[in-house]
Amino acid sequence: MAPNIKKRVLVGTPMFVALIGLFLLDSVAAQHGLGGLPPLILGWILISIGGYEAAQLLRSSGLAADRFLIPIGAAFFMTSLLAVHMQYVSLMILSIFGVGFPAVAMIRPVLEGDLGKATATAAASTGIVVYLGAGLGSIFALQQDAGAIVALMAVLAIKSCDIGAYFFGHWFGRTPLAPSVSPAKTVEGLLGGMLFSALVLILAGEAGLVTASQPQLFGVGMLLGVLGQIGDLAESVWKRAAGAKDSGSGLPGIGGVLDVLDSPMFAGPFAWWMMKGFGTADGIG
Repeated sequence: MAPNIKKRVLVGTPMFVALIGLFLLDSVAAQHGLGGLPPLILGWILISIGGYEAAQLLRSSGLAADRFLIPIGAAFFMTSLLAVHMQYVSLMILSIFGVGFPAVAMIRPVLEGDLGKATATAAASTGIVVYLGAGLGSIFALQQDAGAIVALMAVLAIKSCDIGAYFFGHWFGRTPLAPSVSPAKTVEGLLGGMLFSALVLILAGEAGLVTASQPQLFGVGMLLGVLGQIGDLAESVWKRAAGAKDSGSGLPGIGGVLDVLDSPMFAGPFAWWMMKGFGTADGIG
């Protein structure tokens, strides 16, 4: 096993175990009227770190992005999205945010006297905030609608494509997928990863963790796999524009938090849309 893969396994395995533990903790919290709070706290932590990393990438690309405004904005947008979904607040709050955040994001470049980059910085900052907030917020909305187990299976299916794509690409890869963005990715790896994602959901169905037909699970798994890879490629574009290999260095063998969240963020809204009616066979979550 390559050293980089060993590092990924050593770091990724505890992360996955911790994610399972978090959802189990949420089941206990739900019995005390605090359901959804543990994952939401994790979401705030992840989106804050990811937002900081994203701001760093924007700054490396030459934009005057604020490293604290973006994490705060992303956390606020995610929380507001969930609050609107649960009908705690009006949709108006997102409308106000939509017009207010770009204006606030212009303040830093204006104060620095770089008026030429003010619009580009505001547009990029707002796009990152919405991307992060909507992506993670959708995973938590799926948890609220279908239960913790379904949300966990969605994340597992999305990330499984990364694993399958690596090994299938290593063994059978011949055709470059997007050489200008990610030279190591291949079409064969993508197809293998999609099949791996589908297999995860089919096995979850056989185990009674989700309630859906095998054709549904196969189709959703394949779609989540390819959507996750699009998210991975999108982040690779950001990193190449910034001249960076990884979004951060906090996770050995992986990179930064954004390098973990890239695929679930893009595929999250689609997972919510496609899996919110799946539920669990035994009512768990």
